[in-house]
Amino acid sequence: MKNKFNYIVPIFNKEDVLPKTLEGIEKCTSSQSKIILVVDGCTDSSESIVDNFIKNSSHPTAKLVLPNVHMLLSVNAGIEKVTSGFSVIMQDDIVLQDVHTEEKIVELYQREGDNLGVISFRYGANLRPTSFLQTLRVNKSVEWQEKNVYKKFKSYFNQMIETFDVIQSPDDNAEYPKAEYETYYNRMCAINGPNVIPWNLLRKIGKLDENIAPYGYDDPEYCLRSLKAGFKNGLFAIKYLSEEGWSGSSRSPEFKKNAQRIITKSRIYVYDKHKNYFNK
Repeated sequence: MKNKFNYIVPIFNKEDVLPKTLEGIEKCTSSQSKIILVVDGCTDSSESIVDNFIKNSSHPTAKLVLPNVHMLLSVNAGIEKVTSGFSVIMQDDIVLQDVHTEEKIVELYQREGDNLGVISFRYGANLRPTSFLQTLRVNKSVEWQEKNVYKKFKSYFNQMIETFDVIQSPDDNAEYPKAEYETYYNRMCAINGPNVIPWNLLRKIGKLDENIAPYGYDDPEYCLRSLKAGFKNGLFAIKYLSEEGWSGSSRSPEFKKNAQRIITKSRIYVYDKHKNYFNK
């Protein structure tokens, strides 16, 4: 296949699932495709699994080791190694199952044209600013760190974005309306890997916004930049395997405790960055 593919896989403590994830990439991709494995602060045997895979893989494969920086920065580290072709942003608990994955991606981009931006195999959604009451409810539920009473009160009214009109792959475990395989659904944003970013888009708008690090609404922010650059995004379901319980993270209790606060601040940041787009 003439079209080059780059598979970027951020990995954090997934020793039970990781062999299946890597096997899926090995089976469902062409031998010319590059695999970039980003070992992100793993404390289990994930890195050993990666090393063994690299020894036996038929693909050109690279390993990057990072000190527990979370998925967004891991993805960017992988993106920095891409010089052409499609970038497929994987998750370490998704197993590709369609041996014609790359052919179907190429056919989709040829059919939809040069303005097709990011697609997800899992979710597509539209975006909008939250309503006043929703903004107040979400912000009040977060334990803000500022001691200044005025700043804390003012923070309750910070506008943010939210997803709606979500559609999901038939293979996912959520309860949104199901898409059909190999059908393109136009949505403002593609959510959760596997996400595909074509080279013409990556070259134009660059990496994920690291101001959102460690995580939270990075996919919607990237897709908003894609829309503003004249591209369209959406869902294109290609068969994969993901079982409930695989996605559980082994990150620290402190990390999980702060998750809602981090995501809320990310939602506020994304709205502030792109509010002129929504106001139009």
